[in-house]
Amino acid sequence: MAKCKRVLRCHRCGKILQSDDPKAVGYTNPQILAEAETNSSMIVYCDECHDILVAMNNTKLSDEVDEQILKILDDAVASDGVILWVVDLFAFNGTLKENLVNKVKNLDVYVIGTKRDLFPKTIKDETFQNYINERFNEYGITPKNIIIVGNELNETYAKLIERLQKARQAHDVYMIGTTTSGKTSVINRCLKSYKNKTKRPIRTIIYPKTSVQVLEIPLSNSSFLYELPGISNDTSAVSKVEKDVQKIITPKKGIQTPTFTMDDKSSLLVGGLGVFSFMRGKPTKVKLYIADEVEFKKISTSKVREFMISNLTKRSLRPVSDRYRDFQQYDIFQYTMEDDGLSHDISIEGLGWISFIAKGQVIRVILPRGSAVKESLSKIR
Repeated sequence: MAKCKRVLRCHRCGKILQSDDPKAVGYTNPQILAEAETNSSMIVYCDECHDILVAMNNTKLSDEVDEQILKILDDAVASDGVILWVVDLFAFNGTLKENLVNKVKNLDVYVIGTKRDLFPKTIKDETFQNYINERFNEYGITPKNIIIVGNELNETYAKLIERLQKARQAHDVYMIGTTTSGKTSVINRCLKSYKNKTKRPIRTIIYPKTSVQVLEIPLSNSSFLYELPGISNDTSAVSKVEKDVQKIITPKKGIQTPTFTMDDKSSLLVGGLGVFSFMRGKPTKVKLYIADEVEFKKISTSKVREFMISNLTKRSLRPVSDRYRDFQQYDIFQYTMEDDGLSHDISIEGLGWISFIAKGQVIRVILPRGSAVKESLSKIR
Protein backbone atom coordinates (compact mmCIF):
# COMPACT_ATOMS: atom_id res chain seq x y z
CA MET A 1 0.00 0.00 0.00
CA ALA A 2 1.10 3.59 -0.49
CA LYS A 3 2.54 5.81 2.21
CA CYS A 4 0.30 8.84 2.79
CA LYS A 5 1.56 12.10 4.27
CA ARG A 6 -0.57 15.08 5.18
CA VAL A 7 0.53 18.28 3.43
CA LEU A 8 0.53 21.03 6.03
CA ARG A 9 -0.73 24.50 5.17
CA CYS A 10 -1.21 27.90 6.78
CA HIS A 11 -4.88 28.28 7.46
CA ARG A 12 -4.88 32.06 7.15
CA CYS A 13 -3.28 32.35 3.71
CA GLY A 14 -3.55 28.81 2.39
CA LYS A 15 0.12 28.54 1.48
CA ILE A 16 1.82 25.16 1.70
CA LEU A 17 4.23 25.16 4.63
CA GLN A 18 7.90 24.52 3.90
CA SER A 19 11.18 24.86 5.77
CA ASP A 20 13.69 24.86 2.88
CA ASP A 21 13.75 28.48 1.75
CA PRO A 22 13.19 31.35 4.24
CA LYS A 23 12.58 33.73 1.32
CA ALA A 24 9.89 31.59 -0.28
CA VAL A 25 6.21 31.63 0.65
CA GLY A 26 4.96 29.36 3.40
CA TYR A 27 8.23 29.22 5.31
CA THR A 28 8.22 28.03 8.90
CA ASN A 29 10.89 26.80 11.29
CA PRO A 30 12.21 23.32 10.29
CA GLN A 31 11.95 21.97 13.84
CA ILE A 32 8.37 23.14 14.18
CA LEU A 33 7.40 21.63 10.83
CA ALA A 34 9.12 18.32 11.61
CA GLU A 35 7.32 18.10 14.94
CA ALA A 36 3.99 19.00 13.37
CA GLU A 37 4.30 16.14 10.85
CA THR A 38 4.23 13.66 13.71
CA ASN A 39 1.84 15.57 15.98
CA SER A 40 -1.52 16.14 14.28
CA SER A 41 -2.82 18.28 17.18
CA MET A 42 0.00 20.81 16.99
CA ILE A 43 -0.81 24.36 15.84
CA VAL A 44 1.41 25.52 12.94
CA TYR A 45 1.55 28.76 10.94
CA CYS A 46 3.78 30.33 8.33
CA ASP A 47 6.09 33.20 9.32
CA GLU A 48 4.01 35.68 7.33
CA CYS A 49 0.96 34.84 9.44
CA HIS A 50 2.70 34.67 12.82
CA ASP A 51 0.07 36.87 14.43
CA ILE A 52 -2.70 34.33 13.81
CA LEU A 53 -2.39 30.88 15.37
CA VAL A 54 -4.98 28.48 13.99
CA ALA A 55 -5.07 24.76 13.63
CA MET A 56 -4.26 23.33 10.25
CA ASN A 57 -6.99 21.79 8.14
CA ASN A 58 -8.36 18.80 9.93
CA THR A 59 -10.34 16.32 7.84
CA LYS A 60 -10.20 13.36 10.16
CA LEU A 61 -13.24 11.25 9.32
CA SER A 62 -16.19 12.11 11.51
CA ASP A 63 -17.21 9.38 13.94
CA GLU A 64 -20.64 10.92 14.48
CA VAL A 65 -23.32 8.59 13.16
CA ASP A 66 -26.89 9.40 14.06
CA GLU A 67 -27.35 8.20 17.64
CA GLN A 68 -30.79 6.83 16.99
CA ILE A 69 -29.60 4.62 14.14
CA LEU A 70 -27.00 3.17 16.48
CA LYS A 71 -29.72 2.71 19.09
CA ILE A 72 -31.78 0.68 16.61
CA LEU A 73 -28.71 -1.40 15.81
CA ASP A 74 -28.41 -2.22 19.50
CA ASP A 75 -31.52 -4.34 18.93
CA ALA A 76 -29.83 -6.00 15.97
CA VAL A 77 -26.87 -6.90 18.17
CA ALA A 78 -29.07 -8.13 21.02
CA SER A 79 -31.08 -10.40 18.71
CA ASP A 80 -28.24 -11.55 16.41
CA GLY A 81 -29.90 -9.72 13.54
CA VAL A 82 -28.64 -9.74 9.98
CA ILE A 83 -27.19 -6.56 8.44
CA LEU A 84 -27.89 -5.68 4.82
CA TRP A 85 -25.38 -2.93 3.95
CA VAL A 86 -26.00 -0.98 0.73
CA VAL A 87 -23.13 0.86 -1.00
CA ASP A 88 -23.00 2.98 -4.16
CA LEU A 89 -20.44 1.38 -6.52
CA PHE A 90 -19.45 4.77 -7.94
CA ALA A 91 -19.20 6.81 -4.75
CA PHE A 92 -17.94 4.08 -2.41
CA ASN A 93 -14.19 4.41 -1.88
CA GLY A 94 -13.95 2.06 1.08
CA THR A 95 -14.51 4.67 3.79
CA LEU A 96 -16.71 3.29 6.58
CA LYS A 97 -17.82 4.90 9.83
CA GLU A 98 -15.78 3.38 12.64
CA ASN A 99 -18.54 3.42 15.27
CA LEU A 100 -21.01 1.88 12.85
CA VAL A 101 -18.49 -0.84 11.99
CA ASN A 102 -17.82 -1.53 15.66
CA LYS A 103 -21.54 -1.89 16.26
CA VAL A 104 -22.21 -4.55 13.59
CA LYS A 105 -18.86 -6.25 12.90
CA ASN A 106 -19.80 -9.36 14.90
CA LEU A 107 -23.07 -9.84 13.02
CA ASP A 108 -23.66 -11.50 9.67
CA VAL A 109 -23.22 -8.73 7.10
CA TYR A 110 -24.49 -8.93 3.52
CA VAL A 111 -23.51 -6.16 1.09
CA ILE A 112 -25.39 -4.84 -1.94
CA GLY A 113 -23.45 -2.77 -4.48
CA THR A 114 -25.83 -0.51 -6.42
CA LYS A 115 -25.68 1.46 -9.69
CA ARG A 116 -23.97 -1.30 -11.65
CA ASP A 117 -25.52 0.13 -14.82
CA LEU A 118 -23.20 3.17 -14.67
CA PHE A 119 -20.26 0.94 -15.64
CA PRO A 120 -19.51 -0.89 -18.89
CA LYS A 121 -21.05 -4.35 -19.17
CA THR A 122 -17.62 -5.72 -20.02
CA ILE A 123 -16.61 -5.33 -16.37
CA LYS A 124 -17.43 -8.51 -14.47
CA ASP A 125 -19.50 -8.32 -11.28
CA GLU A 126 -16.72 -10.30 -9.61
CA THR A 127 -14.46 -7.26 -10.04
CA PHE A 128 -16.75 -5.13 -7.88
CA GLN A 129 -17.32 -7.95 -5.41
CA ASN A 130 -13.58 -8.35 -4.86
CA TYR A 131 -13.13 -4.61 -4.31
CA ILE A 132 -15.99 -4.38 -1.79
CA ASN A 133 -14.74 -7.46 0.04
CA GLU A 134 -11.22 -6.00 0.34
CA ARG A 135 -12.47 -2.65 1.64
CA PHE A 136 -14.76 -4.24 4.25
CA ASN A 137 -11.96 -6.62 5.28
CA GLU A 138 -9.85 -3.55 6.14
CA TYR A 139 -12.40 -2.80 8.86
CA GLY A 140 -12.58 -6.36 10.14
CA ILE A 141 -15.81 -7.31 8.36
CA THR A 142 -16.01 -10.32 6.05
CA PRO A 143 -19.30 -10.08 4.13
CA LYS A 144 -21.29 -13.29 3.95
CA ASN A 145 -22.31 -12.42 0.41
CA ILE A 146 -21.94 -9.46 -1.96
CA ILE A 147 -24.68 -8.80 -4.51
CA ILE A 148 -24.21 -6.39 -7.42
CA VAL A 149 -27.32 -4.67 -8.85
CA GLY A 150 -28.22 -1.92 -11.32
CA ASN A 151 -31.28 0.26 -11.74
CA GLU A 152 -32.93 -2.14 -14.16
CA LEU A 153 -35.51 -4.57 -12.77
CA ASN A 154 -34.10 -8.09 -13.06
CA GLU A 155 -34.16 -11.46 -11.37
CA THR A 156 -31.49 -10.39 -8.88
CA TYR A 157 -34.02 -8.26 -7.04
CA ALA A 158 -36.63 -11.01 -7.22
CA LYS A 159 -34.29 -13.44 -5.52
CA LEU A 160 -32.81 -11.05 -2.96
CA ILE A 161 -35.46 -11.43 -0.25
CA GLU A 162 -35.64 -15.15 -1.01
CA ARG A 163 -31.90 -15.40 -0.33
CA LEU A 164 -32.27 -13.44 2.88
CA GLN A 165 -35.08 -15.68 4.04
CA LYS A 166 -32.77 -18.68 3.80
CA ALA A 167 -29.73 -16.96 5.28
CA ARG A 168 -31.24 -15.05 8.19
CA GLN A 169 -32.36 -18.17 10.15
CA ALA A 170 -35.50 -16.48 11.54
CA HIS A 171 -33.64 -13.33 12.65
CA ASP A 172 -34.63 -9.75 11.77
CA VAL A 173 -32.81 -7.98 8.93
CA TYR A 174 -31.62 -4.36 9.22
CA MET A 175 -30.89 -2.52 6.00
CA ILE A 176 -28.37 0.33 6.32
CA GLY A 177 -26.59 2.65 3.92
CA THR A 178 -25.75 6.29 3.33
CA THR A 179 -28.36 8.77 2.16
CA THR A 180 -27.19 8.40 -1.46
CA SER A 181 -26.47 4.67 -1.54
CA GLY A 182 -29.61 3.68 -3.46
CA LYS A 183 -31.10 1.85 -0.48
CA THR A 184 -34.68 2.92 -1.13
CA SER A 185 -34.45 1.96 -4.82
CA VAL A 186 -33.34 -1.52 -3.81
CA ILE A 187 -36.35 -1.89 -1.51
CA ASN A 188 -38.79 -0.59 -4.13
CA ARG A 189 -37.54 -3.05 -6.73
CA CYS A 190 -37.60 -5.95 -4.31
CA LEU A 191 -41.20 -5.17 -3.37
CA LYS A 192 -42.32 -5.58 -6.99
CA SER A 193 -41.78 -9.32 -6.64
CA TYR A 194 -42.27 -9.65 -2.87
CA LYS A 195 -45.03 -11.98 -1.68
CA ASN A 196 -46.33 -11.31 1.80
CA LYS A 197 -47.19 -14.70 3.28
CA THR A 198 -48.10 -13.23 6.67
CA LYS A 199 -51.11 -11.36 8.02
CA ARG A 200 -48.91 -8.39 8.92
CA PRO A 201 -48.89 -5.38 6.57
CA ILE A 202 -45.90 -3.55 5.17
CA ARG A 203 -45.87 -0.27 7.06
CA THR A 204 -43.86 2.76 8.07
CA ILE A 205 -43.45 2.94 11.82
CA ILE A 206 -41.68 4.99 14.46
CA TYR A 207 -39.12 2.50 15.67
CA PRO A 208 -39.65 1.73 19.40
CA LYS A 209 -37.78 3.99 21.84
CA THR A 210 -36.66 6.31 19.02
CA SER A 211 -38.16 9.18 17.05
CA VAL A 212 -37.17 7.95 13.59
CA GLN A 213 -39.30 6.35 10.92
CA VAL A 214 -38.37 2.99 9.42
CA LEU A 215 -39.99 0.82 6.79
CA GLU A 216 -41.08 -2.49 8.31
CA ILE A 217 -41.47 -5.43 5.91
CA PRO A 218 -42.72 -8.72 7.40
CA LEU A 219 -40.55 -11.74 6.61
CA SER A 220 -42.59 -14.03 8.85
CA ASN A 221 -45.17 -13.62 11.58
CA SER A 222 -42.41 -12.81 14.05
CA SER A 223 -39.56 -11.25 12.08
CA PHE A 224 -39.07 -8.24 9.82
CA LEU A 225 -36.80 -6.42 7.42
CA TYR A 226 -36.26 -2.86 8.64
CA GLU A 227 -35.07 -0.19 6.22
CA LEU A 228 -33.29 2.32 8.45
CA PRO A 229 -32.87 6.04 7.69
CA GLY A 230 -29.85 6.99 5.60
CA ILE A 231 -26.55 7.32 7.45
CA SER A 232 -25.04 10.79 7.24
CA ASN A 233 -22.63 11.07 4.35
CA ASP A 234 -20.48 13.88 5.74
CA THR A 235 -17.18 12.65 4.28
CA SER A 236 -18.49 12.65 0.72
CA ALA A 237 -17.86 15.54 -1.68
CA VAL A 238 -21.61 15.39 -2.36
CA SER A 239 -22.29 16.67 1.16
CA LYS A 240 -19.89 19.61 0.71
CA VAL A 241 -21.63 21.32 -2.22
CA GLU A 242 -24.97 22.83 -3.23
CA LYS A 243 -27.81 20.77 -4.70
CA ASP A 244 -27.19 21.96 -8.26
CA VAL A 245 -23.53 20.91 -7.98
CA GLN A 246 -24.55 17.60 -6.42
CA LYS A 247 -26.58 16.85 -9.55
CA ILE A 248 -23.54 17.41 -11.75
CA ILE A 249 -21.06 15.25 -9.80
CA THR A 250 -23.58 12.41 -9.37
CA PRO A 251 -23.60 10.15 -12.48
CA LYS A 252 -26.90 9.76 -14.30
CA LYS A 253 -26.43 7.68 -17.44
CA GLY A 254 -22.84 6.56 -17.10
CA ILE A 255 -19.34 7.64 -16.19
CA GLN A 256 -16.45 9.12 -18.15
CA THR A 257 -13.14 7.26 -18.29
CA PRO A 258 -10.65 9.50 -20.15
CA THR A 259 -6.99 8.49 -20.17
CA PHE A 260 -3.99 10.82 -19.74
CA THR A 261 -0.23 10.58 -19.56
CA MET A 262 0.93 12.47 -16.48
CA ASP A 263 4.47 13.56 -15.66
CA ASP A 264 6.05 15.36 -12.71
CA LYS A 265 4.87 18.74 -13.94
CA SER A 266 1.25 17.98 -14.78
CA SER A 267 -2.02 18.15 -12.87
CA LEU A 268 -5.50 16.89 -13.61
CA LEU A 269 -8.37 19.19 -12.61
CA VAL A 270 -11.79 17.71 -11.91
CA GLY A 271 -14.20 20.60 -12.27
CA GLY A 272 -13.56 23.27 -9.66
CA LEU A 273 -13.51 20.72 -6.85
CA GLY A 274 -10.59 18.32 -7.16
CA VAL A 275 -7.00 18.17 -8.42
CA PHE A 276 -4.57 15.27 -8.87
CA SER A 277 -0.98 16.53 -9.25
CA PHE A 278 1.97 14.27 -10.08
CA MET A 279 4.84 15.76 -8.12
CA ARG A 280 7.50 13.14 -8.79
CA GLY A 281 7.95 10.06 -10.96
CA LYS A 282 8.24 8.89 -14.53
CA PRO A 283 5.42 9.55 -17.05
CA THR A 284 2.37 7.57 -15.96
CA LYS A 285 -0.73 6.49 -17.82
CA VAL A 286 -3.75 7.53 -15.74
CA LYS A 287 -7.45 6.78 -16.18
CA LEU A 288 -9.98 9.16 -14.64
CA TYR A 289 -13.42 7.99 -13.46
CA ILE A 290 -15.97 10.79 -13.05
CA ALA A 291 -19.65 11.60 -13.64
CA ASP A 292 -20.79 12.20 -17.20
CA GLU A 293 -21.40 15.95 -16.72
CA VAL A 294 -18.19 16.87 -14.89
CA GLU A 295 -15.59 18.80 -16.91
CA PHE A 296 -11.87 18.08 -16.56
CA LYS A 297 -8.59 19.54 -17.75
CA LYS A 298 -4.88 18.71 -17.71
CA ILE A 299 -2.65 21.71 -16.92
CA SER A 300 0.81 22.51 -15.62
CA THR A 301 1.13 22.01 -11.86
CA SER A 302 2.67 25.46 -11.53
CA LYS A 303 -0.63 26.99 -12.69
CA VAL A 304 -3.03 25.02 -10.50
CA ARG A 305 -3.57 27.63 -7.78
CA GLU A 306 -3.91 30.45 -10.32
CA PHE A 307 -6.41 28.47 -12.38
CA MET A 308 -8.52 27.41 -9.40
CA ILE A 309 -8.81 30.98 -8.12
CA SER A 310 -9.65 32.26 -11.60
CA ASN A 311 -12.18 29.48 -12.12
CA LEU A 312 -14.18 30.62 -9.10
CA THR A 313 -15.25 33.71 -11.06
CA LYS A 314 -14.85 32.72 -14.71
CA ARG A 315 -16.35 29.23 -14.25
CA SER A 316 -14.52 27.86 -17.26
CA LEU A 317 -14.44 24.36 -15.78
CA ARG A 318 -17.61 23.13 -14.16
CA PRO A 319 -18.91 22.41 -11.64
CA VAL A 320 -17.94 25.29 -9.40
CA SER A 321 -19.31 25.51 -5.87
CA ASP A 322 -20.08 28.90 -4.35
CA ARG A 323 -19.10 27.44 -0.99
CA TYR A 324 -15.43 27.57 -1.99
CA ARG A 325 -14.21 31.11 -2.52
CA ASP A 326 -10.47 30.80 -1.91
CA PHE A 327 -7.67 28.24 -2.06
CA GLN A 328 -7.32 27.62 1.65
CA GLN A 329 -10.81 26.14 1.80
CA TYR A 330 -9.45 22.98 0.20
CA ASP A 331 -7.53 20.16 1.86
CA ILE A 332 -4.29 18.76 0.46
CA PHE A 333 -2.97 15.23 0.88
CA GLN A 334 0.15 13.72 -0.61
CA TYR A 335 0.73 10.05 -1.40
CA THR A 336 4.12 8.42 -1.89
CA MET A 337 3.36 5.27 -3.87
CA GLU A 338 5.15 1.97 -3.59
CA ASP A 339 6.91 0.58 -6.65
CA ASP A 340 4.83 -2.61 -6.76
CA GLY A 341 3.71 -2.53 -10.40
CA LEU A 342 0.07 -3.03 -9.37
CA SER A 343 -2.99 -1.00 -10.34
CA HIS A 344 -3.99 1.50 -7.64
CA ASP A 345 -6.74 4.09 -7.18
CA ILE A 346 -6.74 7.40 -5.39
CA SER A 347 -10.36 8.32 -4.78
CA ILE A 348 -12.16 11.44 -3.59
CA GLU A 349 -15.33 10.09 -2.04
CA GLY A 350 -18.39 11.10 -4.05
CA LEU A 351 -16.43 12.88 -6.79
CA GLY A 352 -14.38 10.23 -8.59
CA TRP A 353 -10.98 8.63 -8.76
CA ILE A 354 -7.83 8.08 -10.78
CA SER A 355 -6.38 4.65 -11.58
CA PHE A 356 -2.73 3.97 -12.46
CA ILE A 357 0.18 1.56 -12.04
CA ALA A 358 2.16 2.36 -8.89
CA LYS A 359 5.85 2.95 -9.62
CA GLY A 360 7.01 5.14 -6.74
CA GLN A 361 5.19 8.31 -7.82
CA VAL A 362 4.43 11.17 -5.45
CA ILE A 363 0.86 12.36 -6.01
CA ARG A 364 -0.77 15.38 -4.39
CA VAL A 365 -4.55 15.58 -4.08
CA ILE A 366 -6.56 18.77 -3.56
CA LEU A 367 -10.17 18.30 -2.50
CA PRO A 368 -13.04 20.05 -0.67
CA ARG A 369 -12.20 20.36 3.00
CA GLY A 370 -13.63 17.50 5.05
CA SER A 371 -14.05 15.10 2.13
CA ALA A 372 -12.50 11.65 2.42
CA VAL A 373 -9.64 10.64 0.14
CA LYS A 374 -8.41 7.06 0.02
CA GLU A 375 -5.69 5.10 -1.77
CA SER A 376 -6.23 1.40 -2.44
CA LEU A 377 -5.79 -1.34 -4.99
CA SER A 378 -7.96 -0.50 -7.98
CA LYS A 379 -11.70 -0.92 -7.97
CA ILE A 380 -11.55 -1.97 -11.63
CA ARG A 381 -8.51 -4.09 -12.59
